Amino acid sequence: MAESTNRPARPQRLVGAWWGPAVGLSALGFYASATLPADTPTREIYFNIPQGIWAVYVFMSALVGLLVYGFVRHSSLWSIGKPTPGVLRDVPQRLRNAIRLGMAQDKVRRDRYAGIMHWCIFSSIIVLTLVTAQVAIDADSPLDFLHGPYYLFFSFYGDLFGLIGLIGVGMALYRRYFAQMHRIRWDERLEDHLIIVGLGLVLLSGFFVEAARIMVTELEQHPDWARWSFGAFTLAKGLDVFGFEEHQLLSFHAAAWWFHVSMAFGWLGLIVFTRLDHIFFAPINAFFLRTDSPGRLAKIENIEEQEVFGVGFIQDFTWKQLFELDACVRCGRCTEVCPANISGQPLSPMHLIQDLKAHLANVGPAIAQHRHETGDAGREVSPVALIGDVIHDETLWACRTCGACVQECPVMIEHVPTIVDMRRYLVMSEARIPATAQAALENMEMRGHPWRGTALERTTWMEGLGEVPIFDGSQDYLYWVGCSGSLVERNLPITKAVFRLVKESGASFGVLGQEETCNGDPARRLGNEYLFQILAQQLVETFKAKNVQKVITNCPHCFNTFKNEYPQFDGNFEVIHHTEFLAGAMQTGALKATHAVNANVTYHDSCYLGRINGVYDAPRQILELVPGTNLTEMQRNLSKGLCCGAGGGNMWQEEVGERRVNHVRSEEAIGTGADQVISNCPFCIQMFEDGVPAIHPEEEGRMRPFDIAELLEKSVFGETVTAGEQSS
Repeated sequence: MAESTNRPARPQRLVGAWWGPAVGLSALGFYASATLPADTPTREIYFNIPQGIWAVYVFMSALVGLLVYGFVRHSSLWSIGKPTPGVLRDVPQRLRNAIRLGMAQDKVRRDRYAGIMHWCIFSSIIVLTLVTAQVAIDADSPLDFLHGPYYLFFSFYGDLFGLIGLIGVGMALYRRYFAQMHRIRWDERLEDHLIIVGLGLVLLSGFFVEAARIMVTELEQHPDWARWSFGAFTLAKGLDVFGFEEHQLLSFHAAAWWFHVSMAFGWLGLIVFTRLDHIFFAPINAFFLRTDSPGRLAKIENIEEQEVFGVGFIQDFTWKQLFELDACVRCGRCTEVCPANISGQPLSPMHLIQDLKAHLANVGPAIAQHRHETGDAGREVSPVALIGDVIHDETLWACRTCGACVQECPVMIEHVPTIVDMRRYLVMSEARIPATAQAALENMEMRGHPWRGTALERTTWMEGLGEVPIFDGSQDYLYWVGCSGSLVERNLPITKAVFRLVKESGASFGVLGQEETCNGDPARRLGNEYLFQILAQQLVETFKAKNVQKVITNCPHCFNTFKNEYPQFDGNFEVIHHTEFLAGAMQTGALKATHAVNANVTYHDSCYLGRINGVYDAPRQILELVPGTNLTEMQRNLSKGLCCGAGGGNMWQEEVGERRVNHVRSEEAIGTGADQVISNCPFCIQMFEDGVPAIHPEEEGRMRPFDIAELLEKSVFGETVTAGEQSS
């Protein structure tokens, strides 16, 4: 390009520290343009800002120093936590998580609008960072590649992703200020406005800087070059109608450049002080995300030797749990799907994490200093109690451990283990637990099940079924009935139905009968890890002594415990939920649904089978194969299904809040117009048995809750089996 008399000389090239992520693109540009003549498309780096390179050095040095300061400040707080075992196992899977869940923001795609918005913003930040790096490399290294065809391509994709970024900013502004997104304002702060408005100003000012340069150097002389910067070119054509003099454009270019650079580095500086730090923390947290089942709670190792059970002080969390607090972006997605919050009960997962984060910021530095000086845990440093003052007891007890918050969190925070860890402290260290829940734990300890006052026995369900085989180690399957399946009157027909269907399939199986005992799941979810470990170890020994290899369960909670948590105690068994077994038997022809049931049904996904263990297809396959069944899904279904309200030990607690969770879910089921609500969990059936009459008091036309096995039993055997009646 011919030099303009009004343009300063090209700044002196310096070999500096700009070799980085853009070196590949710069090398490609250098190769493509090395043999081209000097009058091919090109531009002057920094144009009329001869001191620009030095300004960038100063801004960059300040930013790097600020980022280092922020990391040191954060890491000093994380370091007060306990070690996190196993975070460097299965590195390939962790790297995939970091890329897919962290950088590609896979979870945000569950909200399509937000997914597109985040992709626009994030991709523009990445690409425009590469654009800026290439400009710096071209100005500050021996490479000279921003000319020729590559310069035109460079101009095109720079403008393209600048425009994409503005689209993302526009979507964010609309959602924040015009759409009725209440969760966005649950914890709104000044920084939220600075982040989005600041990014918009950075992108807009970048277009104005480029437009001013084009108006001076290319608009008249080389319009064919300028058109490749299509966004800035369009803006330049619009500004050209005002007839600005060249000296005015040069002054405007200089002012816009300084504004743009100052805003850009200032915006990046927000990373240290605002939730913008999730740009880095989200991929890191995705890397540290557990690679085992989300339904597995951590085992307290050597529990007999522990001085403090669970988490009663902020430093009792692991460093990974403390890291998660900083990853939180206050988006409110977790709270929006929390069944307790939806029902007006005292739990907001977002606010719980934010309260813990604020507490860490308040007491963390003093704890770190105390630990450095004395070497002890520093529990006496905090002037307030973590549980009671910061996090209220009723907040912890309201959690259903359904995992909806964990599933929806875009930065991979695991709320449930954090809540259960604090419950463990309440129960085992403080003995603070609701009276009804305490009664259930006492019954488990004394009688081997949580159902106080039941008149049933473990073998009551066998009445009327003829010979029921007892498992002796020679059969293929152990049919695990469970406490709810054998000791709750409403669930006896479900147990009978599963038994008859498994028997009809020709499978080799047996039951334990009186030898069954609680597997400990309610104890673990309620926070009594000590009782859980005792029950788990006893049952693992029983299973091994009887040579149990495969287990069919009624209850998704038993299914999850056997499958995901018993391996912690060397209890490795193949575990199948009855819906999986029955669906498989129907597909192979071992079971044939030949009688039409003629029912309009809606299906409720239990949390511990669906969301936590990913079993969605098997129950629906059964419904598809049962003739006469017409399925209408609830609005919240599959992975977005709402908890019935019984999880996390809430089956044995009094609910505190505006509504009961099972009433909310029953209302949704009734809203489908279905005759029957079908589930796969005895707890869910019990909650619907209570919730449906509360929403629909008139018995005529009332929806009836059934387990999917009861529905299939009617179709296979052609019998009318009503809830509460024993199968013949």
